Amino acid sequence: MDKQFPTAACDQIATDFCGRIGFYIEDLTTGITHEHNADQRFPTASVCKVPVMIELFRQVENGTLSLDDRRRLQGDISTHGSGTLQLMEDEPELTLRDYCRLMIGVSDNMATDFLLGVVGLESVNATLDAMGFPNTRTSTTLGRYHYRMFGMDDVPCNRANDVVQQARAETHGTDFDSVSFQDSLENNVATPRDMGSILKQLHAGQIVSPQASAVMIEMLKLCNDRRMIARDLNRDIPIGHKIGSSGRIKGDVGLIFLPTGPLVVSAFALASDDGARGDEAIAEIARLAMETFSPESIAQ
Repeated sequence: MDKQFPTAACDQIATDFCGRIGFYIEDLTTGITHEHNADQRFPTASVCKVPVMIELFRQVENGTLSLDDRRRLQGDISTHGSGTLQLMEDEPELTLRDYCRLMIGVSDNMATDFLLGVVGLESVNATLDAMGFPNTRTSTTLGRYHYRMFGMDDVPCNRANDVVQQARAETHGTDFDSVSFQDSLENNVATPRDMGSILKQLHAGQIVSPQASAVMIEMLKLCNDRRMIARDLNRDIPIGHKIGSSGRIKGDVGLIFLPTGPLVVSAFALASDDGARGDEAIAEIARLAMETFSPESIAQ
């Protein structure tokens, strides 16, 4: 099997990409792995929501919070980006469980920033440190992450400044030299190996607790975006994953439950221009990996 794994083909996709790609792939049944730039930090976009989920479940496990806690969506939270809560004119009251489901299932940015206000950015990163992942960070809210792209590093995140942000986007364009596109620990970043290890530990029931790990995997199965890892996967094959997509930044990390056993794919791409398709490159690398271990799982 090892000789059949398309290492050269996967590496060639990364080499040919106009930008930088890193990935970590592991078949959990055979232990076969392949990696490329797996220890380099990449900006994660919405993949940063996985550590937020882990910290939420950690605080639930220690009794600080309950998933059944009901909280009203209040406070200054940017409405920019993906999700459904931005459509609400009133202030909905949801359980922390449902905020998490929105954060993972439809990548809701407002749900994410609300949960970050509940669990605390510092707590997320302290937990990542305790887990042994100093190069993976959720260091800023999604509102601030987007504001930084338009030179709005220090202004408050709120609906009024969302209007200013939109105007700056139209008149100034995106600043690709901003922190949001860098691998700085001040940004939301991760290494492919770190995220692969998190997925392995989730599968082994080692994150927070076996029960919490199982529930988090079910949360990841809510992700409905199929542009990357899941692009060529038969729809009857279960997959728990989280994508990130913000212009030139692409990422997808997931557990694919192939008939032959679970496969971990953790991949990130940072394009050097707007024409480079990081999502297509990640999708092709994932297809080659899945095809190796379970060709019948690839959609025809």
